[in-house]
Amino acid sequence: MKNVKYILLFFLGLSVLISCKKEEKDPVLDMGLTKKAAITTPQDGAAFVLTKEKADSLLTTFQWTAAEYNLTNVETVKYVLQMDIADSNFKNVKNVATITTTNYAFTEGAMNKLAVEKKAPYDVPTNFAFRVLSYINNETTYSDAYSDVLTLAITPYEDVVVAKSIYLLGSATTIGWDNLLALEMTNLGAAKYAIVEHLTPGTDQFIKFISILGQWAPQWGTDATGTPESGILVYRPTESVPDPAAIPVGETEGNYYIEADTIGLTYQTILTSGQLFLVGAGSTVGWVNDAGIPFVQDPDTLTKFTLVTTLNATGGLKFLEVSGQWAPQWGSYDGTEAGGTLSYRPTESVPDPPEIIVPGTAGEFLITVDLRRMRYSFKAQ
Repeated sequence: MKNVKYILLFFLGLSVLISCKKEEKDPVLDMGLTKKAAITTPQDGAAFVLTKEKADSLLTTFQWTAAEYNLTNVETVKYVLQMDIADSNFKNVKNVATITTTNYAFTEGAMNKLAVEKKAPYDVPTNFAFRVLSYINNETTYSDAYSDVLTLAITPYEDVVVAKSIYLLGSATTIGWDNLLALEMTNLGAAKYAIVEHLTPGTDQFIKFISILGQWAPQWGTDATGTPESGILVYRPTESVPDPAAIPVGETEGNYYIEADTIGLTYQTILTSGQLFLVGAGSTVGWVNDAGIPFVQDPDTLTKFTLVTTLNATGGLKFLEVSGQWAPQWGSYDGTEAGGTLSYRPTESVPDPPEIIVPGTAGEFLITVDLRRMRYSFKAQ
């Protein structure tokens, strides 16, 4: 009986020991118990009109409550303030700052730079979404927690130092060979640049590209194989290198889409129709390409077009150059409800660019298209 008693006591002690060890097990992170950060300032829906004169002034300070995890002995919580175009589901999210504090200050210049990087149109409000990501470590996304989204209406200003670009000039252009007035081309990314310019033909009419206003080097021309439609770009890095040949132009006067690839060292020029027609589910004519609503061409610039028309609250838009044809056409990869940068589809062999986003509310709008800058905007009437 004593042996049985001792055996029972042994197993009882062993079970107590095991249960004690279980109780001493480290707690586990439970994301279901996490209290996410919450942005407290600025106020959701606030609007900011930025000005270059106040570029160095404080615009606003983002503040948020600390995220709380169910563990006490954890690494310092880190925060990432993120932004993107509103209603884009943070598809092209921008990580503005990664910090361990719960606040981040913006100057007007810093906010303007972010808005311009997102290709928001100048001088019109664009809705941007902001959120705070909190996490404990970056080895896994398990500890990631996102705050609710804050939406702000940001109106950026045009700053001459937006992004590195190149410039078009030449006897065939509207500004001639004046290298101080050379026309800035739109940066398409991947060292490609484009512009729509009105060119005049002639035996002595040519174009070139430069990279610094007021200087003739660096510059790009072509060689003996260059044609008015396409060719090789020849680079002149410094004044000590001889000038390359100028690029010839077509025999027809009109608006030309001109694109330069400064890495691939090629160029192309395409004569446009000089017309624009609005189509799309967001318009009153739908996707009927021979019923497009015509824009009015500005007789002074020849590269600006306007149209006052009724738009639907939903549905996309496209700008066609020829009634009844799907190419050439203009769409946009970065469009917002206020406007954006245009993307060109010259022929049926080139994939369609995305549809242009409508303003989001039904009503009458002024649509302004500046093909030289390759931008468009909406303004409620």
